[in-house]
Amino acid sequence: MSNKKTVLFVDDESSVLNTLKRLFRHEKYHVFTAISGTEGLKILDEMAVDLVISDQRMPHMNGVEFLQQVREKHPATARMIMSGYADIEAVINAVNMGSICHFLTKPWDNDELKQIVCDYFINVFRSTAKIDEQNKISQQLHLTVFEQKVEIDFLKDQLNHQ
Repeated sequence: MSNKKTVLFVDDESSVLNTLKRLFRHEKYHVFTAISGTEGLKILDEMAVDLVISDQRMPHMNGVEFLQQVREKHPATARMIMSGYADIEAVINAVNMGSICHFLTKPWDNDELKQIVCDYFINVFRSTAKIDEQNKISQQLHLTVFEQKVEIDFLKDQLNHQ
């Protein structure tokens, strides 16, 4: 697989999943879909997924329950939840139990949804680049400290032999 980012959409309505596949077909992401939380977990066990966007209201396992399992089994995978119900308790549970990074409403605005996904990956790239830069600076500081310690030890040794 290439360096394309992966997005997994989980919804119990196949028409919603088909719409999402069409919406993202020309984008720079690999898009996977699952008709249930159980199917979503199977996909996650088989491949690395960068971002999961799950419906809240699904039979057998709701979105919060699903995302909680995703958080436990695949903590590096980002999680968003989508719901057509303005249920504040669902939002709170999604944040607290599923550690979501975004709550999306149904019906969604296509451009807004694409922008949210794009913004997520841009922010991840920026964070990764910032961490990489901080690591380079840290390595350079460690090297400088090491070089200075060697120099100090050398100078101490010279002083002791005079």
